[in-house]
Amino acid sequence: MNAPTAPRLLDAISTRFRADFGDGPFRRFFAPGRINLVGAHLDYNGGDVLPMAVDRGIYLAIRPRSDDRLRLRSLDQKLVVDVDAGQVGARTRPAFGWAGYPLGVWQCFREATGHAAGFEAVFAGDLPMASGLSSSAAIEVVTALALDTLHGTRLERQQLALIAHKAENGFVGVRCGIMDQFASALGRAGQVLLLHCAGPRWEHVPFDPTACEVLVLDTRKPRLLAKSGFNERVAQCASAHEVLRTHVRDLPHLASYSLADVEQCRSAMGETSYRRARHVATEMERTRTAALALRAHDYQRLGQCLNSSHASASGDYEVSCDELDVITAAARSCDGVFGSRLTGAGFGGCAIALLRPGQAEVVQEHVATAFRSRFGVEPGFDLLRNGTGPVELG
Repeated sequence: MNAPTAPRLLDAISTRFRADFGDGPFRRFFAPGRINLVGAHLDYNGGDVLPMAVDRGIYLAIRPRSDDRLRLRSLDQKLVVDVDAGQVGARTRPAFGWAGYPLGVWQCFREATGHAAGFEAVFAGDLPMASGLSSSAAIEVVTALALDTLHGTRLERQQLALIAHKAENGFVGVRCGIMDQFASALGRAGQVLLLHCAGPRWEHVPFDPTACEVLVLDTRKPRLLAKSGFNERVAQCASAHEVLRTHVRDLPHLASYSLADVEQCRSAMGETSYRRARHVATEMERTRTAALALRAHDYQRLGQCLNSSHASASGDYEVSCDELDVITAAARSCDGVFGSRLTGAGFGGCAIALLRPGQAEVVQEHVATAFRSRFGVEPGFDLLRNGTGPVELG
């Protein structure tokens, strides 16, 4: 499967590029967003995850400059950013807004390769922002690929993913794991990525689009608590890990411990850290089961893993919300749905439902009715397909 071309979007970024930066050659790139089938909040705990690159993402038109000026535009955001290299600094700041992501990649790319020339760029996407489909990672990966191509550094895709992750972790300040960037950088059509984050090591697992479709359910609720809540969960997991290291044995990651280990330390952890650790241990088992189900083309079993994952993310990890709980429950009540769970960090944004092909319209109608009656809001829907990794476009 080729990367999507989105002609209107490509025309729009090309028009904006010429309007803001003048005539002359420029290059265009694409990087996909992702959905994570199973493995909620495991990547930063050294666990296993099952993300899939999708056929939506971020598009970029870019041209190198002969000086160190960085000029960034977006069709989706009004903020215009023009800075010199010396103004970028080691951390983003509010004035950078959305541009903190590509600026962070530029900074990390410069540190890794020594290339410090500036660029001018226009970004646009067909992923909903702040929805849990990882638009930030797609922005980072498409920027990393573009800089690598412009400078001829020929970095491996996993190196681009690590540069993108360093930008979000260090420059932007979100203490995320590596899943989103790796899913975007290493995506393949007809497959999902089984990523062992502790390595990192990875393999690709088959996904049959003729047997199962992925419907995104958008609650329309912005993930306003995602950053603060995410960092809080990271700290709680670190606390649980320290207890396990002290009372059981010294293993490198929280996800390395079994559920029996976690149960043994329940009283020493305190209830909140215990429930966070219990989610991690049980989600590891669900991810392993889901990978086996995919290899066996057992989508009923895969759907059961999604349902259990959502229950754990909502109850033990507390990253769901009323909107996500209602929209996933409504999807599960449909005959054509294998399973449903929140995706991304949670706290709002999107969920996914796995369904039999041809059932999308019936499921959408049922879910929309249930969601409107509860919240008075019309949810959004997108039927997504497998995507490729990042590519340069013609």
